[in-house]
Amino acid sequence: MKASQKIHIHLVSDSTGETVHQISRACLAQFPAVKTIEHVWTLVRSEQHLEVIFNSLERNLGILLMSILDVELRSRIEEKCRTLQVPHVSVLDPVVNLFGTVLGQNSQNKPGSQRQLDSDYYRRISAIDFAVSHDDGINMGALKDADILLVGVSRTSKTPTSMYLAHRGYKVANYALVPGIPFPIHHLDGLNILVVGLTNDPKRLSVIRRTRQIAMSDAANKGYADLQAITEEVRQARRLFTQNQWPVINVTRRSVEETAAAIIQLHTTWNEGQQ
Repeated sequence: MKASQKIHIHLVSDSTGETVHQISRACLAQFPAVKTIEHVWTLVRSEQHLEVIFNSLERNLGILLMSILDVELRSRIEEKCRTLQVPHVSVLDPVVNLFGTVLGQNSQNKPGSQRQLDSDYYRRISAIDFAVSHDDGINMGALKDADILLVGVSRTSKTPTSMYLAHRGYKVANYALVPGIPFPIHHLDGLNILVVGLTNDPKRLSVIRRTRQIAMSDAANKGYADLQAITEEVRQARRLFTQNQWPVINVTRRSVEETAAAIIQLHTTWNEGQQ
């Protein structure tokens, strides 16, 4: 298939479709020049629903990715795909089969089981509430339940990273360093939490801050986007991180997801060291 071609992708799921959709997006990121047309089918649990999907599949030949656990429905989909010569794959099969082999058990084949309101769900809700109530230096005196504290100068993606980590179940607080105001290190006395310093390239920060000032019509704080002032801010922040031996992540060329992944790795290593 040429990179310039369009491709129809049928995403079929017996649940919300989030799993198969995320897998599809992650794979398609490796083919940025390919244009895709998505046909998303969720809560597929009946023969009637299959007929609607098959009609669309006949009109829009492409590939089909599915997350269907019901054996009969899967067989019908596979049979139709073979008849139409449509490439297809059940995205969870390799991992489920691997777990089954290692554990010596058969899977339950229960649709939507990963969406149940289990303890992990409530843990994530609690973590999100914690991140909101400990954003940007709020409630620094109440960090005893925190897993992670993010510290950095303004516009180093502290809040979005905190929220992303919260959705993964981590209780994260963040603190924005302000020039001339010492970091309140006393709030960490007696606490056993991972503190991570976030930094950014001064030139990049200057551009981001200038854009933010324009968007907010803020012309008063001239030093906020000044490159020389920002360079000193970053230097002072790095000095603080070094003095306290906090690990540092440069977010300049990282997405929020990449920054969060690096923090999770740090937390895993740190947590193992505490045991």
